[in-house]
Amino acid sequence: MTQKPDNLPTHDVAGRFAAPIDQTAHEPAHWEKEADAIRLLLADKTRHIFTTDESRRVQEALDAETYWKLPYYERWIHGFSSLLKEKGVLQEADLLTEEARLGAAGEDKVEDAPGGHHHHHHDHDHDHDHDDHPYQEDDDAGVAVLSPLQLRGRAVRNLLIARGILSAEEIRAQIEAMDSRGEHLGARVVVRAWTDPDFAARLAADAGAAVEELGLSRGETVLTALFNTPDVHNLVVCTLCSCYPRSVLGRPPAWYKSRAYRARAVRDPRGVLAEFGTQLPEGTSIRVHDSNAELRFLVVPRRPSGTEGWDAAKLEQLVTRDAMIGVTEARRP
Repeated sequence: MTQKPDNLPTHDVAGRFAAPIDQTAHEPAHWEKEADAIRLLLADKTRHIFTTDESRRVQEALDAETYWKLPYYERWIHGFSSLLKEKGVLQEADLLTEEARLGAAGEDKVEDAPGGHHHHHHDHDHDHDHDDHPYQEDDDAGVAVLSPLQLRGRAVRNLLIARGILSAEEIRAQIEAMDSRGEHLGARVVVRAWTDPDFAARLAADAGAAVEELGLSRGETVLTALFNTPDVHNLVVCTLCSCYPRSVLGRPPAWYKSRAYRARAVRDPRGVLAEFGTQLPEGTSIRVHDSNAELRFLVVPRRPSGTEGWDAAKLEQLVTRDAMIGVTEARRP
C-alpha cells in the first residue's frame, strides 16, 4: 500500500494509494438514502444552508484514521450535523436531548436489516478490520442499535422537521426521485447522440441544455459530455470525494467512491480499465477527467459496429452506467 506523506491532505488520495478496486454492488440502506437526501436538501438552491465545499471542509478536518474508518454516509452525517451547529441552525444540547429521547423510546434501532444482514459500506478497501462496522448488536436476536453518527442523523432529521426547515414529505420525495434515476436516463442521452448528429453537436456544446431537451434535469452543476473516439477514451473520477452526474445516472456506485478507484484512476488508468475487463489498443490515449463541486462529466461511448438500423430501445440496452463513467465500453451486440 502506498503511504501518504503526513503533510498531504487526508482526503486527496489521487495517485497515492494502491489496492484492487472492490466492484461489489452495494444497495444503499434506508438510513444511507435518508442521509443523502437530507444533505441534498440542505444544500439546494432553496435553502442553501451550506455548500459541497463546506461539507467537504468539515469532513477533511477529521484525522486520517477516523476519516477512512467511517462509512461514506456517516461522514456525510458528520459533515451536515457539524455545519448545522456551526451556522446556529441546531444546538448540540438539542441534539443530545433528541438522541436521548430516541434511545428511551427504542427508536435507535436499524430500520432495514432483513435477515439480520446490516448494510454498511466503507471506503477504505479492506485496509482495516471489517468487523468494526457501524452497528452494535442488541440483546434481541437480529436487532442492531444505530451507530452514534446514524443516531445523530436521525436526531438531525427530527429536529429539522420539527422546526419546519425540512418536511418528512420532502425527504421522502428526494429519496424517491433519486431512486428513479439511473443508467436508463443516461442511455437515452447517449443513444440520441448516436442517432442524431445535430443533437450530438448540441450535447457537446452545452450538455445541460441538451439533456433538458429530453425532459431530463441538468442538475445544479455544469454537465459536460465527453465523446470517445477511436483515438481517445475518456475516464471520469472524483479524486477528492464522489462528485457524479446524479441527474442522469442516479447515485454513484460504491466503487466510484472508494479510495482505490479515486487514487488509481489518475495514476494507472489503463490498469483500472483492465480490472473492469476493458482492453484498449496501445495507440488509444486515455484522458482522465476529475469531477468537482461545480462540474460533472458524462462519457458518450462509441457506438458498437453492427448496430445499424437498430431502434432506440434496442440501442439503449448496450449503454451501461460503467460505459458512461468510462471504465468500460458500450456492450457489443
